[in-house]
Amino acid sequence: MKKHDYDKILFRLNSIWQRLREGEVLSVKDLAQEFNVSTKTIQRDFNERLIQKLPIEKIGHKWKVKDGHSIDKNLSFEEDLVLDVLKEFASSMGSGFGSKANTLFSKLQNTHENPIYSKIEIEDISDKTQLIKQLQESIISFKQIKFQFKNKYRSLEPYKITTFDGYWYLFGKDLNDNKLKTFYIKDINNLIVEDIFFEKNLQALKKLDSAINIWFEPNNDIFEARLLVKEDIAKYFKRRPLSKSQVILKENKDKSIEILLTATSKKELIYEVKKWQPNLLVIEPTNLAKEMLEISKNYYKEQLVFID
Repeated sequence: MKKHDYDKILFRLNSIWQRLREGEVLSVKDLAQEFNVSTKTIQRDFNERLIQKLPIEKIGHKWKVKDGHSIDKNLSFEEDLVLDVLKEFASSMGSGFGSKANTLFSKLQNTHENPIYSKIEIEDISDKTQLIKQLQESIISFKQIKFQFKNKYRSLEPYKITTFDGYWYLFGKDLNDNKLKTFYIKDINNLIVEDIFFEKNLQALKKLDSAINIWFEPNNDIFEARLLVKEDIAKYFKRRPLSKSQVILKENKDKSIEILLTATSKKELIYEVKKWQPNLLVIEPTNLAKEMLEISKNYYKEQLVFID
C-alpha cells in the first residue's frame, strides 16, 4: 500500500469514527458517494477495521453505536492504532510490566481485540521500578548518582536509560575514571541520588544516538566502514538501515549494494557482520576485513568437528 493510499484510508476512518462518536447513523451508500469509493470499500471499513474497535452495529445498510454504549474515550483511529502498537510492545516486556501497562491503556482505550502482533522481546524490568524512578529523576534534574555495580561502588553522571537487543542499560560518565560507559541495569543496586549537579554532555548523547549495538565504544574516535550487502539481504538494509549513519554508496548489477557507516569499535561491526554471514562482507577498513576472515576460518574449523 502506498503512503497516499494509507493517508486516504486514515482520513476516511477518522471521519467516520468522529461522526459515529457524535451519534450519527451512517449510510454505506452515502459514505461511498461522499468519499468517492465503492460501497464494498466502506463495508470493508466497518467489517474489518471499525467493528474491532467500536461498540457499533449494522441496521440494514446503515451503522450506528449500539444502544446503551457511548464512545467517550476521544481517540482518533490513528491515536487508537498508536496505542495498540505500544500495548503490544509493552506485552513484550514481560508479565509484570505488561499487566501494569494494560491497566494504563484501559483508562485510555475502549476494550477491543488488539490487531497488532510484535515479535520484539524486551527484558522485563518491573522489579526495578523504584530504581528506574530514581534514575529518571537524576537524569532530568542533572544530578550525579552513586550505586553498587558488581561489588564495586560507582559515581556517575547519568545521561540516558537505553536498550540494546532488548536488554536495559544505563549510559553515562563514570567519574571514577572519567570514561563514558554503559551499565546493565539489573546489576545496579543501592542507588543514591546526590545533590551534585552536572552539565548536559551533547557529544556523549550524539555518540549514543549513532551506536549500532551495545559493543559501541563511546570513548573511541569514530571511523568509517564500507560493507558489501549481497542481494539476498539487501532489501532489509534498505528498509531499516544498520545505523543512523548508514549511506548507500552503490547499487551493483547483481542487486547487491555497498554501504558506508560509522562505528566506534571493531566489535560493534563484527557483531553485525557475524549475524548476517555469509551475505554481509567487510570491504574497508582492511584490518577489519582480515579479522573477519580469521574469525570465519576458526568458525569453520570448529564446526567441522561436528560433521562426519
